[in-house]
Amino acid sequence: MDFYGFTLLLRWILGWFIQPKLRTLPNQSANAEIAVIIPARNEEKSISQLLNALKQSEINPTELVVIDDHSTDKTAEIAQSLGAKVIKSKDLPLGWTGKTFALFQGVQATKSEVVLFLDADTKPNKNLIGKMSYALKQNGGLISIQPFHEMKSIYERFASVFNLIGAIGARLGEKDGIAFGPALMLNRIDLEKVGGIQSVKSQLLEDRALGLLFQKNNLAVNTYIGSKDISFQMYPDGIKSLTQGFTKNMAAGSIGLSKLRFLLLFTWFSGLVAAAWELPFAFIAWTQTGTPPSLYQYLLTIGFGIQFWWFIRKLGNFNFYLVFYPFMILYFLIVFFYSVSLTWRGKVIWKDRILDAKAGLK
Repeated sequence: MDFYGFTLLLRWILGWFIQPKLRTLPNQSANAEIAVIIPARNEEKSISQLLNALKQSEINPTELVVIDDHSTDKTAEIAQSLGAKVIKSKDLPLGWTGKTFALFQGVQATKSEVVLFLDADTKPNKNLIGKMSYALKQNGGLISIQPFHEMKSIYERFASVFNLIGAIGARLGEKDGIAFGPALMLNRIDLEKVGGIQSVKSQLLEDRALGLLFQKNNLAVNTYIGSKDISFQMYPDGIKSLTQGFTKNMAAGSIGLSKLRFLLLFTWFSGLVAAAWELPFAFIAWTQTGTPPSLYQYLLTIGFGIQFWWFIRKLGNFNFYLVFYPFMILYFLIVFFYSVSLTWRGKVIWKDRILDAKAGLK
């Protein structure tokens, strides 16, 4: 093994120290007056799944509100037919993102002491609300869940690297980690303490910004993986929506990431990128030079692949598709540089809206 190979081995070892802590919600339940607020924009394919799941909840929400964010499909009609209170969003004010303004209107329209924000594409288990309520009573502050990623198409598996980088960067499972937006629970009084949703109105990643605001005000942020408690299918509408979604998230993805955490993550990930293509390139070179790949090239590519699988195994049903992790990494890099170029230009596109990419970097 040469010096280069040795540095890759060191980066592989580093990975075990920064891997995400995949902790689940405590297996206990508590009751409370809870307002469930669901922002929805063109979610006719998923809103019924969520609302039907909430009907099966062991803890019934005191208030259930869907904020229809100018949908052009049947989102509002479906939500209303399933018993939710539907609020038609007002025109988007200057300086707000569509989601933050929807959340703001939901908070204004409810009174319950506990607020649960749920994305329209999530599928909660009947125990979710009770478990989150218990965690909130035990810890206070903000409870954040990263749902289990259910995938049905091959292209969806290319979200694997984004899921993992996000989990490591956000310190998923650690105390005072960085919040994820699909499922957030908090006490209304604490939201008022930090200035309300309007305090993060311009942020592309309002979940992370809100979590950082809680920490700044000495309020705990506890993050968990969804496991069997809540799942979602992130981008079922094709690779275009997947690319747009992660381009939007990456434009502001460094928010709250410490310099040390960034350095460690970059060091490990650079090793993952190099090792992923070490063996494929060695095979290509073999056809030209007649020299077969060495044992350490096999070990590095396979070793990083096993590590990659181990880190992400509980985040989604990636399964054997992780064999193609070199191509997943290549896709990640393409989207990353595309996101950087859009950020320099100051705009990203999501759900037919042009968003201010630099807003998420404040």
